[in-house]
Amino acid sequence: MSSKSTATLENALTPEEIDTRLRSATLARLASFRADGMIHLTPIWFDWNGSVFQLSLGAGRVHLKNLAADPRVTILVDEDSRLQHGLAAGAWAIECRGIAELSNDETLIRDVTHRTLVKAMGAADAEQYTEPVMAEGRTIVTITPKIWHTWDYNKVD
Repeated sequence: MSSKSTATLENALTPEEIDTRLRSATLARLASFRADGMIHLTPIWFDWNGSVFQLSLGAGRVHLKNLAADPRVTILVDEDSRLQHGLAAGAWAIECRGIAELSNDETLIRDVTHRTLVKAMGAADAEQYTEPVMAEGRTIVTITPKIWHTWDYNKVD
């Protein structure tokens, strides 16, 4: 029987399961280190290309300052259906620790920003939203995974 309250080897996701969930999920939580050592944690839209996470951040985001000073990052994507549907509904999570790289390449910024908006909002809304978002000034954060910690509480019963 799989644990319903902790990650185990039996309920870990396979690389294929990780890839499938990351390609369909839209919302993650991003953690970076502030200068004082405290964690800065926010929800964020992301794109997963099968090997790296890519995020499009507005010029004023605190994460950019944090990552320029310390590129270590954690990103978490999860779903807990137990809250609405009870214990049998299960929960899953993908936690990834990695290293972030910042880019101001205009072509990359436009591509990642548009792709992320389409994934999150759909094509029609992304078309309307892309230019206003681009006007803010953007930086792309590419996260290269180093350590994975995953679970699906309904994977093994």
